[in-house]
Amino acid sequence: MKGLVLNQYYSVGKSLWNYIALSVVITAILLFTQNEMLMQFAAWLPLFFMITPALEVLKHESMSGWSKFVLTLPLKRREVVQSHYLFYSMMIIIGLIITVVLFMVADSIIGQVMTDSAVYKMMNGVGLVLIAGLLNYPLTYQLGTEKSDGILVFSIMAAVGAFLLSSWLFEILLGAVSLDALQGMNLDMLFSGSFLAVSLVLFIASYVIALYVFKRKEF
Repeated sequence: MKGLVLNQYYSVGKSLWNYIALSVVITAILLFTQNEMLMQFAAWLPLFFMITPALEVLKHESMSGWSKFVLTLPLKRREVVQSHYLFYSMMIIIGLIITVVLFMVADSIIGQVMTDSAVYKMMNGVGLVLIAGLLNYPLTYQLGTEKSDGILVFSIMAAVGAFLLSSWLFEILLGAVSLDALQGMNLDMLFSGSFLAVSLVLFIASYVIALYVFKRKEF
């Protein structure tokens, strides 16, 4: 497993470090604008930048022939799929660490940056990239790596669409609940926590689907 993850890192290592540098520079600029909308992008940008090389791994493996060669090694297909999900999860964690560190640095310089609202935006960002991942892997295994670019764009758009739909449904649900029941509740935290929890459960479930597809795939 460790070797598979390292192989993925080395196949996109240069791209990964470029995305880290870009995310640090662009996010820092967005934070210092102190514009509310741009701050939201700042909370999401490193996460989306970090998952991009993780998803590029499948295309690199196909182009180099590694996706066929790895099946000749004494490895189970389950381990191959697990390594992709593990690498993707590691990229999310790195993206989250970059985001938190940049927000804390900006907060120490200009203040009022690392707020509760910023934390909820980060939670929403993690939920978004989990949705992008849960769509990407099963679809790429099923449709082929030659369509990976289109699948990546679709998965990101679908993740944003799922977030907007969830926000809309949450507003409707709140409208159906009495105001007395909502007193004292942090609604932003409730939505962000629920969105993140559901996204995480679906991401784990998508591993089962991706493994099912990959086991039956003929190369």
